[in-house]
Amino acid sequence: MKYAWMMLPAVLAAVVLAGCNDQNNNTQGTAPRTVNPALVPKSQPPIGDVPVPIGFEMDESKSIDFVVAGSRFANHKYKGGADKLQVKRFYERQMPINRWTLTTSMFVGGDINLDFEKEMERCRVIVKDGGFGGGSHILIRLWTSGPVQLPQPTRSSSSNK
Repeated sequence: MKYAWMMLPAVLAAVVLAGCNDQNNNTQGTAPRTVNPALVPKSQPPIGDVPVPIGFEMDESKSIDFVVAGSRFANHKYKGGADKLQVKRFYERQMPINRWTLTTSMFVGGDINLDFEKEMERCRVIVKDGGFGGGSHILIRLWTSGPVQLPQPTRSSSSNK
């Protein structure tokens, strides 16, 4: 009986350590892995065929878009709470759904640059750290890569008189 009391602290320590190990589901001493859910596109993004994740809002004071002779140009800035890698994966999945082809993927100076092409248009998605507030910023730049086609003048019936 005297030896049983001496073994009790060792048994309790083993039980506590085993419980901690099961609780973290971690047997190699590394931090438990957290799973970030996939981002979902907004149902009506400002540029119809360029998705924007739910939870990202446009900074209208720093955004512009226009159409000239059927050619689109845009420079939009969005802010949101997801991390850069989540946003990168979002665009790699969602742009092909809208018929964009990924041509270049770069990591430059802490920013992620993704270039896409579709017919005569180009779209660059730049993902940056969000700063002190966390999250990230998305810059979307869209432009026409070929010559701008000006509309041909139409003949009116009054010019024949």
